[in-house]
Amino acid sequence: MSGRNLVRIGVFYDGSYFQQITNHYRYGHDVGRRIDLGGLHRFLGWCVARIEKVEPRVCRIIEAHYFRGRFALSDLDDKAARDENPDFAEEMLRGERLFDQALAANGIRPHYLRVDMSQDRPREKGVDVALSLEAFDTAVHRRLDWVVLVSPDADFVPLLRKLAAIGTSTLLLAWELPGKTVVSKGLIAEATEWVPLHRIVDEGIAGFDIDAIFLPD
Repeated sequence: MSGRNLVRIGVFYDGSYFQQITNHYRYGHDVGRRIDLGGLHRFLGWCVARIEKVEPRVCRIIEAHYFRGRFALSDLDDKAARDENPDFAEEMLRGERLFDQALAANGIRPHYLRVDMSQDRPREKGVDVALSLEAFDTAVHRRLDWVVLVSPDADFVPLLRKLAAIGTSTLLLAWELPGKTVVSKGLIAEATEWVPLHRIVDEGIAGFDIDAIFLPD
């Protein structure tokens, strides 16, 4: 970190993937708790500090962004009618509002794109493009030293290459869950560092209490 008093970090979440992971730890893992965004950010700062060989206090997350598709209210009402569940829309909106509060409390800016309902199955469109453009633009204009990408998706390989070309280091935060998610080998190869958190959660890591990335009971 020669010549730098502050290590500037930006974190960019693939929201659907993050939701899958936090649900896994809540319902499908012995931990039995969701991921705490504040604790996760402290862990990321600690990881960068260890790589840079500096004190964690100088590694600051100055930008954090969360990208996900979201259903329009009319889509929720349609589903409630099809499923004969009049409370569906209210329950979904309440859950989204609670999560929005968690994002705000941790300084994470949400970016929502409407879920495409024109196909047989609902699907997200444009999330990877929106995330990539925001990450690159932020890295340039906010002079980020590190970009943390929370995603396993090979679609982000071009983003990591572009960031490398402008001298921004990248930390890939991605879990592999048996039968559910596999991290792109190409993405791992392009990242400056990869944090395989599925192994760290199960095995621990010297110097950091990994339990701190989960919400209390």
